[in-house]
Amino acid sequence: MNVIEDEKSLSELDRKKEEYIEKRINALSIYNVYWCLFELRSRARLPAENILKDDSFCKLQLIRILKKQRYDSRSLNIFLEASAENSIPLSYVKWFYEDKRAALWLNMVLKKHNILTESIFIESDITIFVHNVIYNKHLFIRGRSLQAGHNTDNESLVSEKKVSLNFLKEAYFRNKVDPRDVKWLIDSNSNKISYLYQYMRKKHDINNLLANKEKRKNEKELTKNIKKNLTKGESKEINKDGYKEALICSDTIFFKAADTTSRLDHILASLDYWRLDNYWFDITNVILDEQKINSRALFIKNMYDAWNAKQKRDRDKIKKEQGINLTSDNKKNLKYLAKAYGKTQREVLNDLVESAYGQMMCQEIQLDPPFPNQFKAFDEIPLVQPSNLQSEHTEREAISDDTSLTKDKQESSSEHSEKLLISEETSRIDDKGEPNNTCDDLLGHSTPHLNKFVLNDAVETSHNRGLVQPFFPQQSRDEQTIDEECPFERNSRFITDKRAGRPL
Repeated sequence: MNVIEDEKSLSELDRKKEEYIEKRINALSIYNVYWCLFELRSRARLPAENILKDDSFCKLQLIRILKKQRYDSRSLNIFLEASAENSIPLSYVKWFYEDKRAALWLNMVLKKHNILTESIFIESDITIFVHNVIYNKHLFIRGRSLQAGHNTDNESLVSEKKVSLNFLKEAYFRNKVDPRDVKWLIDSNSNKISYLYQYMRKKHDINNLLANKEKRKNEKELTKNIKKNLTKGESKEINKDGYKEALICSDTIFFKAADTTSRLDHILASLDYWRLDNYWFDITNVILDEQKINSRALFIKNMYDAWNAKQKRDRDKIKKEQGINLTSDNKKNLKYLAKAYGKTQREVLNDLVESAYGQMMCQEIQLDPPFPNQFKAFDEIPLVQPSNLQSEHTEREAISDDTSLTKDKQESSSEHSEKLLISEETSRIDDKGEPNNTCDDLLGHSTPHLNKFVLNDAVETSHNRGLVQPFFPQQSRDEQTIDEECPFERNSRFITDKRAGRPL
């Protein structure tokens, strides 16, 4: 009986130990749990390999190891205290542990010093890099260089790593670009970020930006002379040996276009890294270079100008696709008309088109009768086949009433309009003397070239006359003369006279 009771008491004690382990470990943060695993590795209680990042199961992994090694409450508390003493406080790593932009900057620094080779393509790669720097790498400064090694059970390595991370933190914040200079970049749309991401991947003469700014005034003239003096066999390529990408580590750090946030972090981290090439890793000093500061500010301005130029090209392309191009002279005329009449250029163009279309419709003779018997009347009229100029002249005299209005208005129209109206009148009667709809087809068939010609002529005519409406002003119905009667009345009178045998 005593044996059974002892076993029950032992099992109860083990259960309480396990519950205590679970309670203490679950109360820890993920950051501290990994330091507990780090402490187990330094005590050879864990295989001497990298501590893998697995936030979902790291607590379960630690609990399983502690239960297996039968830690009681006292030994567990001693272990947790030792882990806290041999860990790096969160304040030393928080600047890049919770900021992916700073993490990318640190990745660039370590890669430039041949400490890392891993590539970063997605956001999770950044978190794995941060994890490895904190728990699997030992950073230290020797002389004026940054070095790295694997963690061991030597406590002094942790203290040296604190110093190194503190120095890197100071270097980062002193190099970080002023938020006011990149305010236009923050919370940007994906199109802007993608364009600037590709812009920074191009080759730029980064080391000579300031010097090139002084030569920019003569750059165009120099380029013209170079192109002019090039011989047939001479090379036209520009020497770009000193050119380099502004996007740091673009061969090992690259994000897809859909990951706008990571691309923005990469851009900003590259600008933060701009001056680091001039650093001596002296633990007592962080050197700043004013020339690098001015060079970076100029490059940011160039980025801003390049994006604005891209937007203007896009706007001009849309206008060109949707609008009608005017000649250079008519652009000036249109601007003059808009100023003279106190209207916008759009309003002037709309008035010109409306006036031109209305006058053209008013001048046309309606050949489609409003009543069906009119066709029969035309069929009864004897038709004469025009054979020579004299017969053609006789036929035109026979329909002089129909063309009187057009002739009067042709005298005051432009030469271009006169040719157009005459061609319309001569095309109304075909070779057989029957009416056709050639003019109507011409009006119904509109091409971009015809629209452009008509609009240019309208603007030019309006400018020469000083009128917004370049075509004939319409008279009121009270002032209408016999020659200016409507097409319906004119057609009816023509048919009645033909039947009665009256002279036309």
